[in-house]
Amino acid sequence: MFSDVKTIFIDLDDTIWDFTANSKVAMRIVYTRFGLGRQCPYERFIESYLVHNERLWTLYHHGEITKEFLLSERFRVVFEECGIALADAELPRRINDDYLETIVTLDRVVDGAPQLLEHLKRRGPVYVLSNGFANLQYRKLRSGHLDGYIDRLVLSDDIGITKPDRRLFDYALEVVGGSAETTLMIGDNYDADILGARNAGWRTAFFDRRGLCPRPDLSDVRITDLRQLIDLI
Repeated sequence: MFSDVKTIFIDLDDTIWDFTANSKVAMRIVYTRFGLGRQCPYERFIESYLVHNERLWTLYHHGEITKEFLLSERFRVVFEECGIALADAELPRRINDDYLETIVTLDRVVDGAPQLLEHLKRRGPVYVLSNGFANLQYRKLRSGHLDGYIDRLVLSDDIGITKPDRRLFDYALEVVGGSAETTLMIGDNYDADILGARNAGWRTAFFDRRGLCPRPDLSDVRITDLRQLIDLI
């Protein structure tokens, strides 16, 4: 299916590095460290965080909020929803900073990611295209032992524009010297990765980890296991 593809980009968070799993571990560590269990059960806290974090990231993808707002708001709203009293107004931001420093040390990767990346690496260069923050994404790759597979990270932080904005995809092609019609984007976010790449004229492989594919016809292929791509590329 993708035998003519020459340039391959892959998303990082929840596509090859397991953000969801690592987030739960990091959150448990920070939750315990700051003694939040005295005011809110962990299960309620992490559920609230994951919901609001995903909502805020969607807004960030579309340029509706800034990175600074995302980082300051996601814990503040969780504290409010869980009824956690704020003795210190800066506590949500301190917890956010500690959480980020913790999560980048964790090593859980998505099942099948090393096998797929090893296969892709044998074909040629492999690039990451991510909306994640520059000071974190490199460290995630190293912690997950994925850095050896990746030739270059192209990040939204590079130009201040996020997926699905076509300008980031065009910039990525310019950086690596690719052509849209022979470039493939692999990602788990249907909006940011798949629709963004499709609008830029790229080929797409939607990694539907949660079985939520809204329009399978808009992606060249839908997979539920990364290893399924090995026979297609």
